[in-house]
This record gives sequence, C-alpha cells and structure tokens, in this order.
Amino acid sequence: MVFMILIILSGSWITDATLETVFVHEWGVVSIDEVIPMARGAQRGYLEENGTLQPYYSMAVDAPVIWFHGPEFTGTLTVEVQNGYFSLLIPLPASSSTSDETIPVFLDEENYRAVWEDLSFTYEPAMPGDRPVDRRSLESAEEGFQWAMPFWRRVQALTVTYEAASYVDRFIYYECSASNLFEEHDPISSCEYNAMVFYEEDGELTADLAADPENSTAIELSLSSERIVEILSGWGGNEFQDDEIKALWKTWEPSLRTRCILYGETVVLFPLTEEQVESISTIDLQTDQGYHVEYARLFLAMGGV
Repeated sequence: MVFMILIILSGSWITDATLETVFVHEWGVVSIDEVIPMARGAQRGYLEENGTLQPYYSMAVDAPVIWFHGPEFTGTLTVEVQNGYFSLLIPLPASSSTSDETIPVFLDEENYRAVWEDLSFTYEPAMPGDRPVDRRSLESAEEGFQWAMPFWRRVQALTVTYEAASYVDRFIYYECSASNLFEEHDPISSCEYNAMVFYEEDGELTADLAADPENSTAIELSLSSERIVEILSGWGGNEFQDDEIKALWKTWEPSLRTRCILYGETVVLFPLTEEQVESISTIDLQTDQGYHVEYARLFLAMGGV
C-alpha cells in the first residue's frame, strides 16, 4: 500500500507495457579513413601502461556491441548487413540453409543475414569462465581485443546464453563493412551534427567540441572526460545506460591517444544519422513471449583531418 502511494505521489505508474518491453542497445564506431569503412566495436591490440593502444594492424576488428535489457525472455536475433559483408560473429550463429548443411550466415537476396535462434536472456550473473564456451568463435577474437571485453561485461545487462555455441556473456558482437555509407567524396563533409576534435596538447589528449569539424570551429574547448561522456550520451538520445556510454569511451580513448599523441594526428568524431546507421545494418529481435522491443543505436564516424 505504501509502495502504491509513493508511485501515485511521484506521478509514475508501473504498467504492463513497461514490464513487457525489451530494450536493445547497440553502439559502434566507423573508421572513415579506410578504403572500405568498417563499423568497429574495438581495435585489436594491447594496452600500454600510458593508456595508449598498440594495435594489431593486420587484424582490425570491425564490429558493434549489442546489449539487452528488460524482463527475462527467449527469442531470435537477426542482423542483416546492407550492401556489405560480415567478417566476424560472436557467438557464431547456426542458421539452416536450403540444403542439408548448417551455415552461420546466408545471402538473402543481395544482403547477408546472420540469425541466432533459441537465445536465452536471463538475470543470471554468469560470466565467461563459469561454463564452457565455443573456442571456435572466440579464440581468434579474444587474442585481439580481450583488453576491451571487461568494459562491455561491466554493463548491467541481461546475460545472453546461446546453447548452440556453448556461449554465455553480456553481449552479442558482430563485424561488418559499411559500404556506400557517404554520398560525399569527403565523409567529414557529411557531418550533420556537432563533432569532437581530438589532438595532442602538451603531451595530453585534448578534445574540443566543434560546429564545423573541417575548419575546427570550436564551441567548447578542452573537454573533460565527464563532458565527453555527456556529449556521447546526448548523441545517443540519452537512451543508453551510463555504463554503456562509459564503456564506449573507455574502449575508444586508447585508440585516440595512439593516433593523437603517438602519431600527431588530429581526429574528428561525430555521430551518424539514423539513415546512415540503417544503411550499415539492421537488427531485429523476436521474443517468444511476444514482448515489445525498442532499439537504441549509436554509430560514430571517426577519421583524421
């Protein structure tokens, strides 16, 4: 009774729709310096004591990270790459083809599609190491970006279990190309929002908020880490959890340090539009319980100027 009174006084109501909504949160970074832009979750490499990342250039990881929030449920996740291809899937999905073979990815008309069936999402605090995992899908990947995985596992999300691959973790991870992403020859000219410009100053990584990234027209100078996280959150429509945005910053700050401090680059970071994100890939979650699903997707473009 006291609980209900507090709800009424606060003007908040717990509804069936609130309790039966699954939230899918995804972020990634597109490197626009590459001949074929790639949507990245992290760069492969190893962290040095000074906080810079020494990348494995021959094994760049091109993937976003997906978390799930809400009630426990079971279901099927489908990721479709638009005008591109997958280069890594964690866990490796098992999709049935028209033949007797089992394949992880199949071509649907002109687009590649990956399907994870019989997924289970629970509050179980199980983490990798609590049970066997499919080394075929994780071994090569973990060698390159295991330094970033702890950031992703600290997110308070549902635990994902995929029995087909003996997989259990906090997230689903995939790599894909980002072909035909920009209409302009110079991707930076496609920036429709404010951008953050990173550079080295007195041996430190420094960032300004700029209205025009090409001319570095600054709105705010020398952004703090807290302010950077706040801007990233705003770019995500304030739909992401704080720990998801902090994981994004912790994952990509070392790469920015390497490019700006070690190599003397000036690097611009800005959010892609919803249309640009959909042109990279689409995701669809179908729950066996018939829950409503809401998606929050934040993809950033990163490149030197």
